[in-house]
Amino acid sequence: MAKVSSIFQPLTAADVHAIHVNKLLSSPWANRFTLSSAFLNSSGVLAFSASLLPVAHCTRFFIGIRNGSTTAQGISQLLKAGAEVYAVDTATKYRLFHPKAFVASGPDSALAIVGSANLTHAGLHNNIEIGARLELDLNNHDDALFHSTLLDQFDDLPVSFPMNCFKISSARQIVELMGNGHLEDERDQTTQTVVGVAKHKGKISPKPKINLPSVRPAKLKIRRKKHVIAPPPIAGVGATKAVPHYGNLVWEKPNIPRGDLQLLNVGHGSGVLRLTQARFEVNGARIDQTTYFRNKVFSNLPWSVDPVDPGKETASATFALVVQGVYAGDFELRLSHKPAWEAGQGNYTTGLHWEDAKPVISRPGLIGGTLRLFNPAIAGGAFIIEID
Repeated sequence: MAKVSSIFQPLTAADVHAIHVNKLLSSPWANRFTLSSAFLNSSGVLAFSASLLPVAHCTRFFIGIRNGSTTAQGISQLLKAGAEVYAVDTATKYRLFHPKAFVASGPDSALAIVGSANLTHAGLHNNIEIGARLELDLNNHDDALFHSTLLDQFDDLPVSFPMNCFKISSARQIVELMGNGHLEDERDQTTQTVVGVAKHKGKISPKPKINLPSVRPAKLKIRRKKHVIAPPPIAGVGATKAVPHYGNLVWEKPNIPRGDLQLLNVGHGSGVLRLTQARFEVNGARIDQTTYFRNKVFSNLPWSVDPVDPGKETASATFALVVQGVYAGDFELRLSHKPAWEAGQGNYTTGLHWEDAKPVISRPGLIGGTLRLFNPAIAGGAFIIEID
């Protein structure tokens, strides 16, 4: 028979939901985890990320989106950890996806926390939230029925409502959802959901604040968006002002080395991304990197001969950078092409100069990741570089 206890946060400071979620994810007997929340942000994920990492491969999340609270950064952290993430969009402002349920399942036992707490910092620490903690014996008929009925409902969501409950599996999807307004951007200073604060809080009350324990969120290293006037488009190249749509994948480079990210320990970085072969194939054949980038990928750019080095050509284009699921902005970057760099050894002949984008990509956490290059979705639009 189930053993039931209550959680009434934060009336007891040591009984906040963050503690219980971490204990749930650390259950040694569990082989499957299901977590559902209306809202989620990066500071919420930070509260349980250490416990999630060892079990992320068998953990799935159901998270509400298009609700003004769930953020791109929070979803990105779940994907980076290796968890399975389903977004739930009811497609109507009159009905929110609102269940908060966290379940650990094993062969003979299960643990469920069902209540009001969202996976945000405030929901897991500071809001006045209530929850029921149920320790279930799956050899007991009633406990097993409750457990299976609860999880069956989540299993059925993507089957019965595939347009409304869908899997998020890439940084590209995250950026598109953010661009469509379905996910919030924590870099936007008008987005207060980093600490779980609603956007419309009502008038300031003359009453004293309720005196209960609280926990300050950890400081998140989020680069704030700057509100600047976009420069005029350069002839032949579109200056994209909003999150762009993806075109076709034209190159992929796995296992990004330190040098490409300008993170060499000795000396100074070259400032160049080497556009190598990287075993990338087009129509089943590996590309010839000595001609592929100059004559195919970037053939429509206005190339010109370098007056200092007549054997080299240069051009520039707009590149939208998407780093670990977050759109970092558009950058006007130079390209150089010099056949002599090949030197008869199959080396690269085309390079991309990071220049103003260097602070965005020079991150140790990106070493060993994958870089993808996409064509503009429309003529004159921005190329997209995605790193995750």
